[in-house]
Amino acid sequence: MNGVVVAEVVRRSVTSIGYGAFVALLAIVSLGVSRFNQPGAAWPALVTLLAFIIGCSSIGPEFSSGTLQLILTKPVNRSVYLLSRVAGAVCAVWIATLVAFSMEIIGRALWSGGGGLELVLAALIHSMADTILICALLAFFGSFTRAYFNIAIYFLLMIGLSVSQAVLGVVRASRGWIGEWLRTHDGIDRMIVTVSQNLFPDAPRLLDWKWLLMVLSNAAIALVLACFIFRNREVPYGAD
Repeated sequence: MNGVVVAEVVRRSVTSIGYGAFVALLAIVSLGVSRFNQPGAAWPALVTLLAFIIGCSSIGPEFSSGTLQLILTKPVNRSVYLLSRVAGAVCAVWIATLVAFSMEIIGRALWSGGGGLELVLAALIHSMADTILICALLAFFGSFTRAYFNIAIYFLLMIGLSVSQAVLGVVRASRGWIGEWLRTHDGIDRMIVTVSQNLFPDAPRLLDWKWLLMVLSNAAIALVLACFIFRNREVPYGAD
């Protein structure tokens, strides 16, 4: 890990006007709904959105802009550079996550006597782990695509898996031989569900260490693949 790269990614993220406005909105929402909503139910979705915004630019744009050629002339290993970019993006999102967590804790201390702390803490840990997975997947998709194609692949894959499950359900209910075959062979359904649960897992309400292990292990696999592709990808002069 390269501390200079990590610090620069964090600095660029947190000093932008958009980041400051987003964090301010996140703080207001977290403080406001802490009086009415279930603990840890409002701000994790906004944190996920921020992870998409920051994570999608971790590596892909530098292939298209041609700036990677200059960066790689420095004594920085490609894999170290990639991991440092991802770590910087994760840290920037974590800062916003801690702000949201703190504001909800303050709100609940003011209005409900600090109840629901266990659920809010679980939401914090799950959001942090989910941020790692999102940034890792976006880095993996960005390691072999051009600028911002990674976010398109992410959402197309997520939507495609959901649509596939729905289509299979409709076909399975039909009277044809395909429906009969699907009713007796559920391997395709289980495969799609497994892939969907591993890539796009829904965080449980209570702290779940098995869920955390699954998320972090999948993120690690995505980062290893991203490093392998990134190390072997040709970087021509100028935009590719």
